[in-house]
Amino acid sequence: MIIRRNLIRGIGASLIGLSAHNILKPALAAKSFKIEEENICNNEDFVIHNEPVNDVTEIQMAAVDDVVHMLNVGPNGSRFRYDPMLSVIDVGGKVLWKATTKGHNVEFMVAPDDIKYKSKMHKSAGYTFTTPGIYTYKCTPHVSAGMVGVVVVGNDLSNMEAAMDNSQYYGQAKELIQDILKGLSA
Repeated sequence: MIIRRNLIRGIGASLIGLSAHNILKPALAAKSFKIEEENICNNEDFVIHNEPVNDVTEIQMAAVDDVVHMLNVGPNGSRFRYDPMLSVIDVGGKVLWKATTKGHNVEFMVAPDDIKYKSKMHKSAGYTFTTPGIYTYKCTPHVSAGMVGVVVVGNDLSNMEAAMDNSQYYGQAKELIQDILKGLSA
């Protein structure tokens, strides 16, 4: 009789333990789940105006006028760079910033009509430029290290003065942006 009671208690405790495990398993799995940032950066999910465009056709992707890579190490060995740092496109042109390495985004600093744009971290992003002028942009966490770039739309340099003298440029960014812009007016 005692053996039977102990057996029933043991089976009951096992069933309760198994039920609790099945209930808690998703919560435990979610807590221990780790996303590798390299996987996030190497995916092919593109974003245009912050909307996923996973359904973009090859014909639409071919319409992108320039692809800028976001890099931890630039082509000449410098740290934190966009490659290329200068894009010259027509009005209506599209630029795609490819998340080649982790930790980067795109945020406009100077733009005609004070246009605002900021992409998500670790994601490729795109923008269609409908207003002519000079656009300067940065990687939000790496601007002081010189991770900046310029897009010139429609060969319009009318906002050159605002692009040259902006308070958001500091560290290496100021010198790099000014060198790029001086090269345009030469």
